[in-house]
Amino acid sequence: MNMFHIARNPHSGFWLHALTITAIGLLAGCRGVAPPKQLAFQPPTVVSKAVTFAPAAMAPDTEIELLSRTKTPPALLRVAWLELQQKRAQNVLDTTAEVLYGTKKPSAHEESFARYLRAEAFDLSGQGDRGAYDRNLANQLAIDGDLRKLIAGKLRKGAPVEAAAPAAIDVAVRPRSAWGATAPDRSNVEPMQPIDRVTIHHSAIYFRDTRPSTCGSQIAGIQRQHMSKNRWGDIGYHFLIDPSGRIWQGRELRYQGAHAGGDSNIGNVGICLLGNFMRKKGQEPTPAQVQSMRQLVAELMRVNRFGPDAIFCHHDFKDTECPGELMTPIVNQMARDFRRAGLGRAHNAAAEQ
Repeated sequence: MNMFHIARNPHSGFWLHALTITAIGLLAGCRGVAPPKQLAFQPPTVVSKAVTFAPAAMAPDTEIELLSRTKTPPALLRVAWLELQQKRAQNVLDTTAEVLYGTKKPSAHEESFARYLRAEAFDLSGQGDRGAYDRNLANQLAIDGDLRKLIAGKLRKGAPVEAAAPAAIDVAVRPRSAWGATAPDRSNVEPMQPIDRVTIHHSAIYFRDTRPSTCGSQIAGIQRQHMSKNRWGDIGYHFLIDPSGRIWQGRELRYQGAHAGGDSNIGNVGICLLGNFMRKKGQEPTPAQVQSMRQLVAELMRVNRFGPDAIFCHHDFKDTECPGELMTPIVNQMARDFRRAGLGRAHNAAAEQ
């Protein structure tokens, strides 16, 4: 049939109209008429159950990638929730750590969501005992009513875990009262997990004084800096050793320290020797300091059943020179001596049985 015969067909009016519309559409396409614009992705700017825990707006990994470009608490918490839905517990812990331990302290509202997500991640990884503290703290901080309901449902399954008293060590330690310690901010400290390592630091301040009053003042100054400038819940170290070899109690062992950085603090006892042990700027640790350090570390190993391979320097965890060029070889030698003596092996073997 010739196309001109269409006009003679009784239904030619309908077909002619259809062909006209089709032709117009093709011509419009040839002229470069753009398709309707899609709205650009907008990361969340608020933290709430309705926003943070909303269903994925696209493929979860695509949304995670887009959100990861924005390092704000609302975006990071949204990432953590999406990772939780994908059952990636470690990713959740890493992302919430960015919120909790980043350069800017989160608001109590933001922290409540981060703590809740951490607790869920610990549950997912079979570490519910570690998540109990985070869930309890989330419950204390939460102001979002919907979040409180979620937490309440979890809390009914078991009572929150309090920080357990640590095992006693048989080494003379001066109490916190001896240096006039400020009471810790208990809302900003976490319970210590089973102790399995120790990390050595220096205070990075030239210090030779052996008078108890001066040593106590030095430690009190470190606590003030850690609490006011660093915004930590207490002094970061668990023990401090002055040039005369006296051992001072820092943060209580029942609480996780703030000395190695983020999750590296978990189960990690922080020991700080007062002094600056950099080669060009400072001094060597005194024999008394080194002897006290060895006694303290050996006792911590005995009580907590870990071996010399779990003795670290601060620079093993972070890009830092701490505990100084003059101190690092001494720490390494201590580990070698303990390893040669078999210290910790019998305890580790007993723990594995």
